[in-house]
Amino acid sequence: MAGSGSYRHGRILYAYLRGATGKMQRHPAIILDATADIIPPERFDPRKTRLPNTIHVIGVSTKHKFYDAEYVQLPFSASGHAVTKLREDCGAIIGWYHRITIPDDLIGFGGDVPAPTMHHINAAVRMDLARKIGRELGTLKQIFDELFRADN
Repeated sequence: MAGSGSYRHGRILYAYLRGATGKMQRHPAIILDATADIIPPERFDPRKTRLPNTIHVIGVSTKHKFYDAEYVQLPFSASGHAVTKLREDCGAIIGWYHRITIPDDLIGFGGDVPAPTMHHINAAVRMDLARKIGRELGTLKQIFDELFRADN
């Protein structure tokens, strides 16, 4: 379907994501995983793992201004932005994360998020995940215990 360069950090793709209503809907999404951590489908060997080949994405919506969630606005142009290829005002919704199986869940590819905008998204995602981990684990000791358990 797509070459190994197609799956990269900051790439916009299209997939079915579960929206705020709970229904699966076609949406743009942005790849959050580091390019080095992505196994291109043509190099993935399912015999070496019981897990599917997945990537992590953040959902993008044209209704970003109506959500209570933080968002990062993405560059667009009515004729299609030169880099993102987006034609409508939309934003990456902080907290709207999905794991998708590649290439099975992929509908298609868009453009790329410009580096400065992607840095902003990365920082916002890290802060959001830190808040979520803090709420889940509660204390610094629990967080450190979980981190060190993951290292072993």
